[in-house]
Order: sequence, then C-alpha cells, then structure tokens
Amino acid sequence: MKDIFKLKTSSRAILSENDERRVIPIPASAMVVLVGGDIEEDAFVKIRYEGRVLLMFSEDLRRGGELWGQSG
Repeated sequence: MKDIFKLKTSSRAILSENDERRVIPIPASAMVVLVGGDIEEDAFVKIRYEGRVLLMFSEDLRRGGELWGQSG
C-alpha cells in the first residue's frame, strides 16, 4: 500500500533526469503518492506526481500535506 497525500500548501520537488536536476513546483491541493522512504525518518522521500517520480523534503510532506488514503 502506498500513502496518498493532498497538499495543503504549495511545495517543491526535485526531478532527476539524465544527470540533471530540476525543481518542480507542486501547487496546493495537488495529490501526491508516497512511493519510497519514511516521512518520519528520511530527509527526502520519493513521491509520484503527474506520472513522474520526484524527490521531496519529508518535512514539506509532513507539514504541508494531509493523508488522504492509500492506493493498491
């Protein structure tokens, strides 16, 4: 099971492709899926947003998101 979060505030995540990194803005009310990491233990977690896997600060997800549900 993967946790789904709805963001209460806008945030940012990092997209890493072809040895390049870009900051991706994520708007408030966006839905993201936690696909890797522990938001209580890790500095960064992997999320899925708009079909892409991104890195996000765990603290941003803890403080700016609310648990919405779980996906299979």
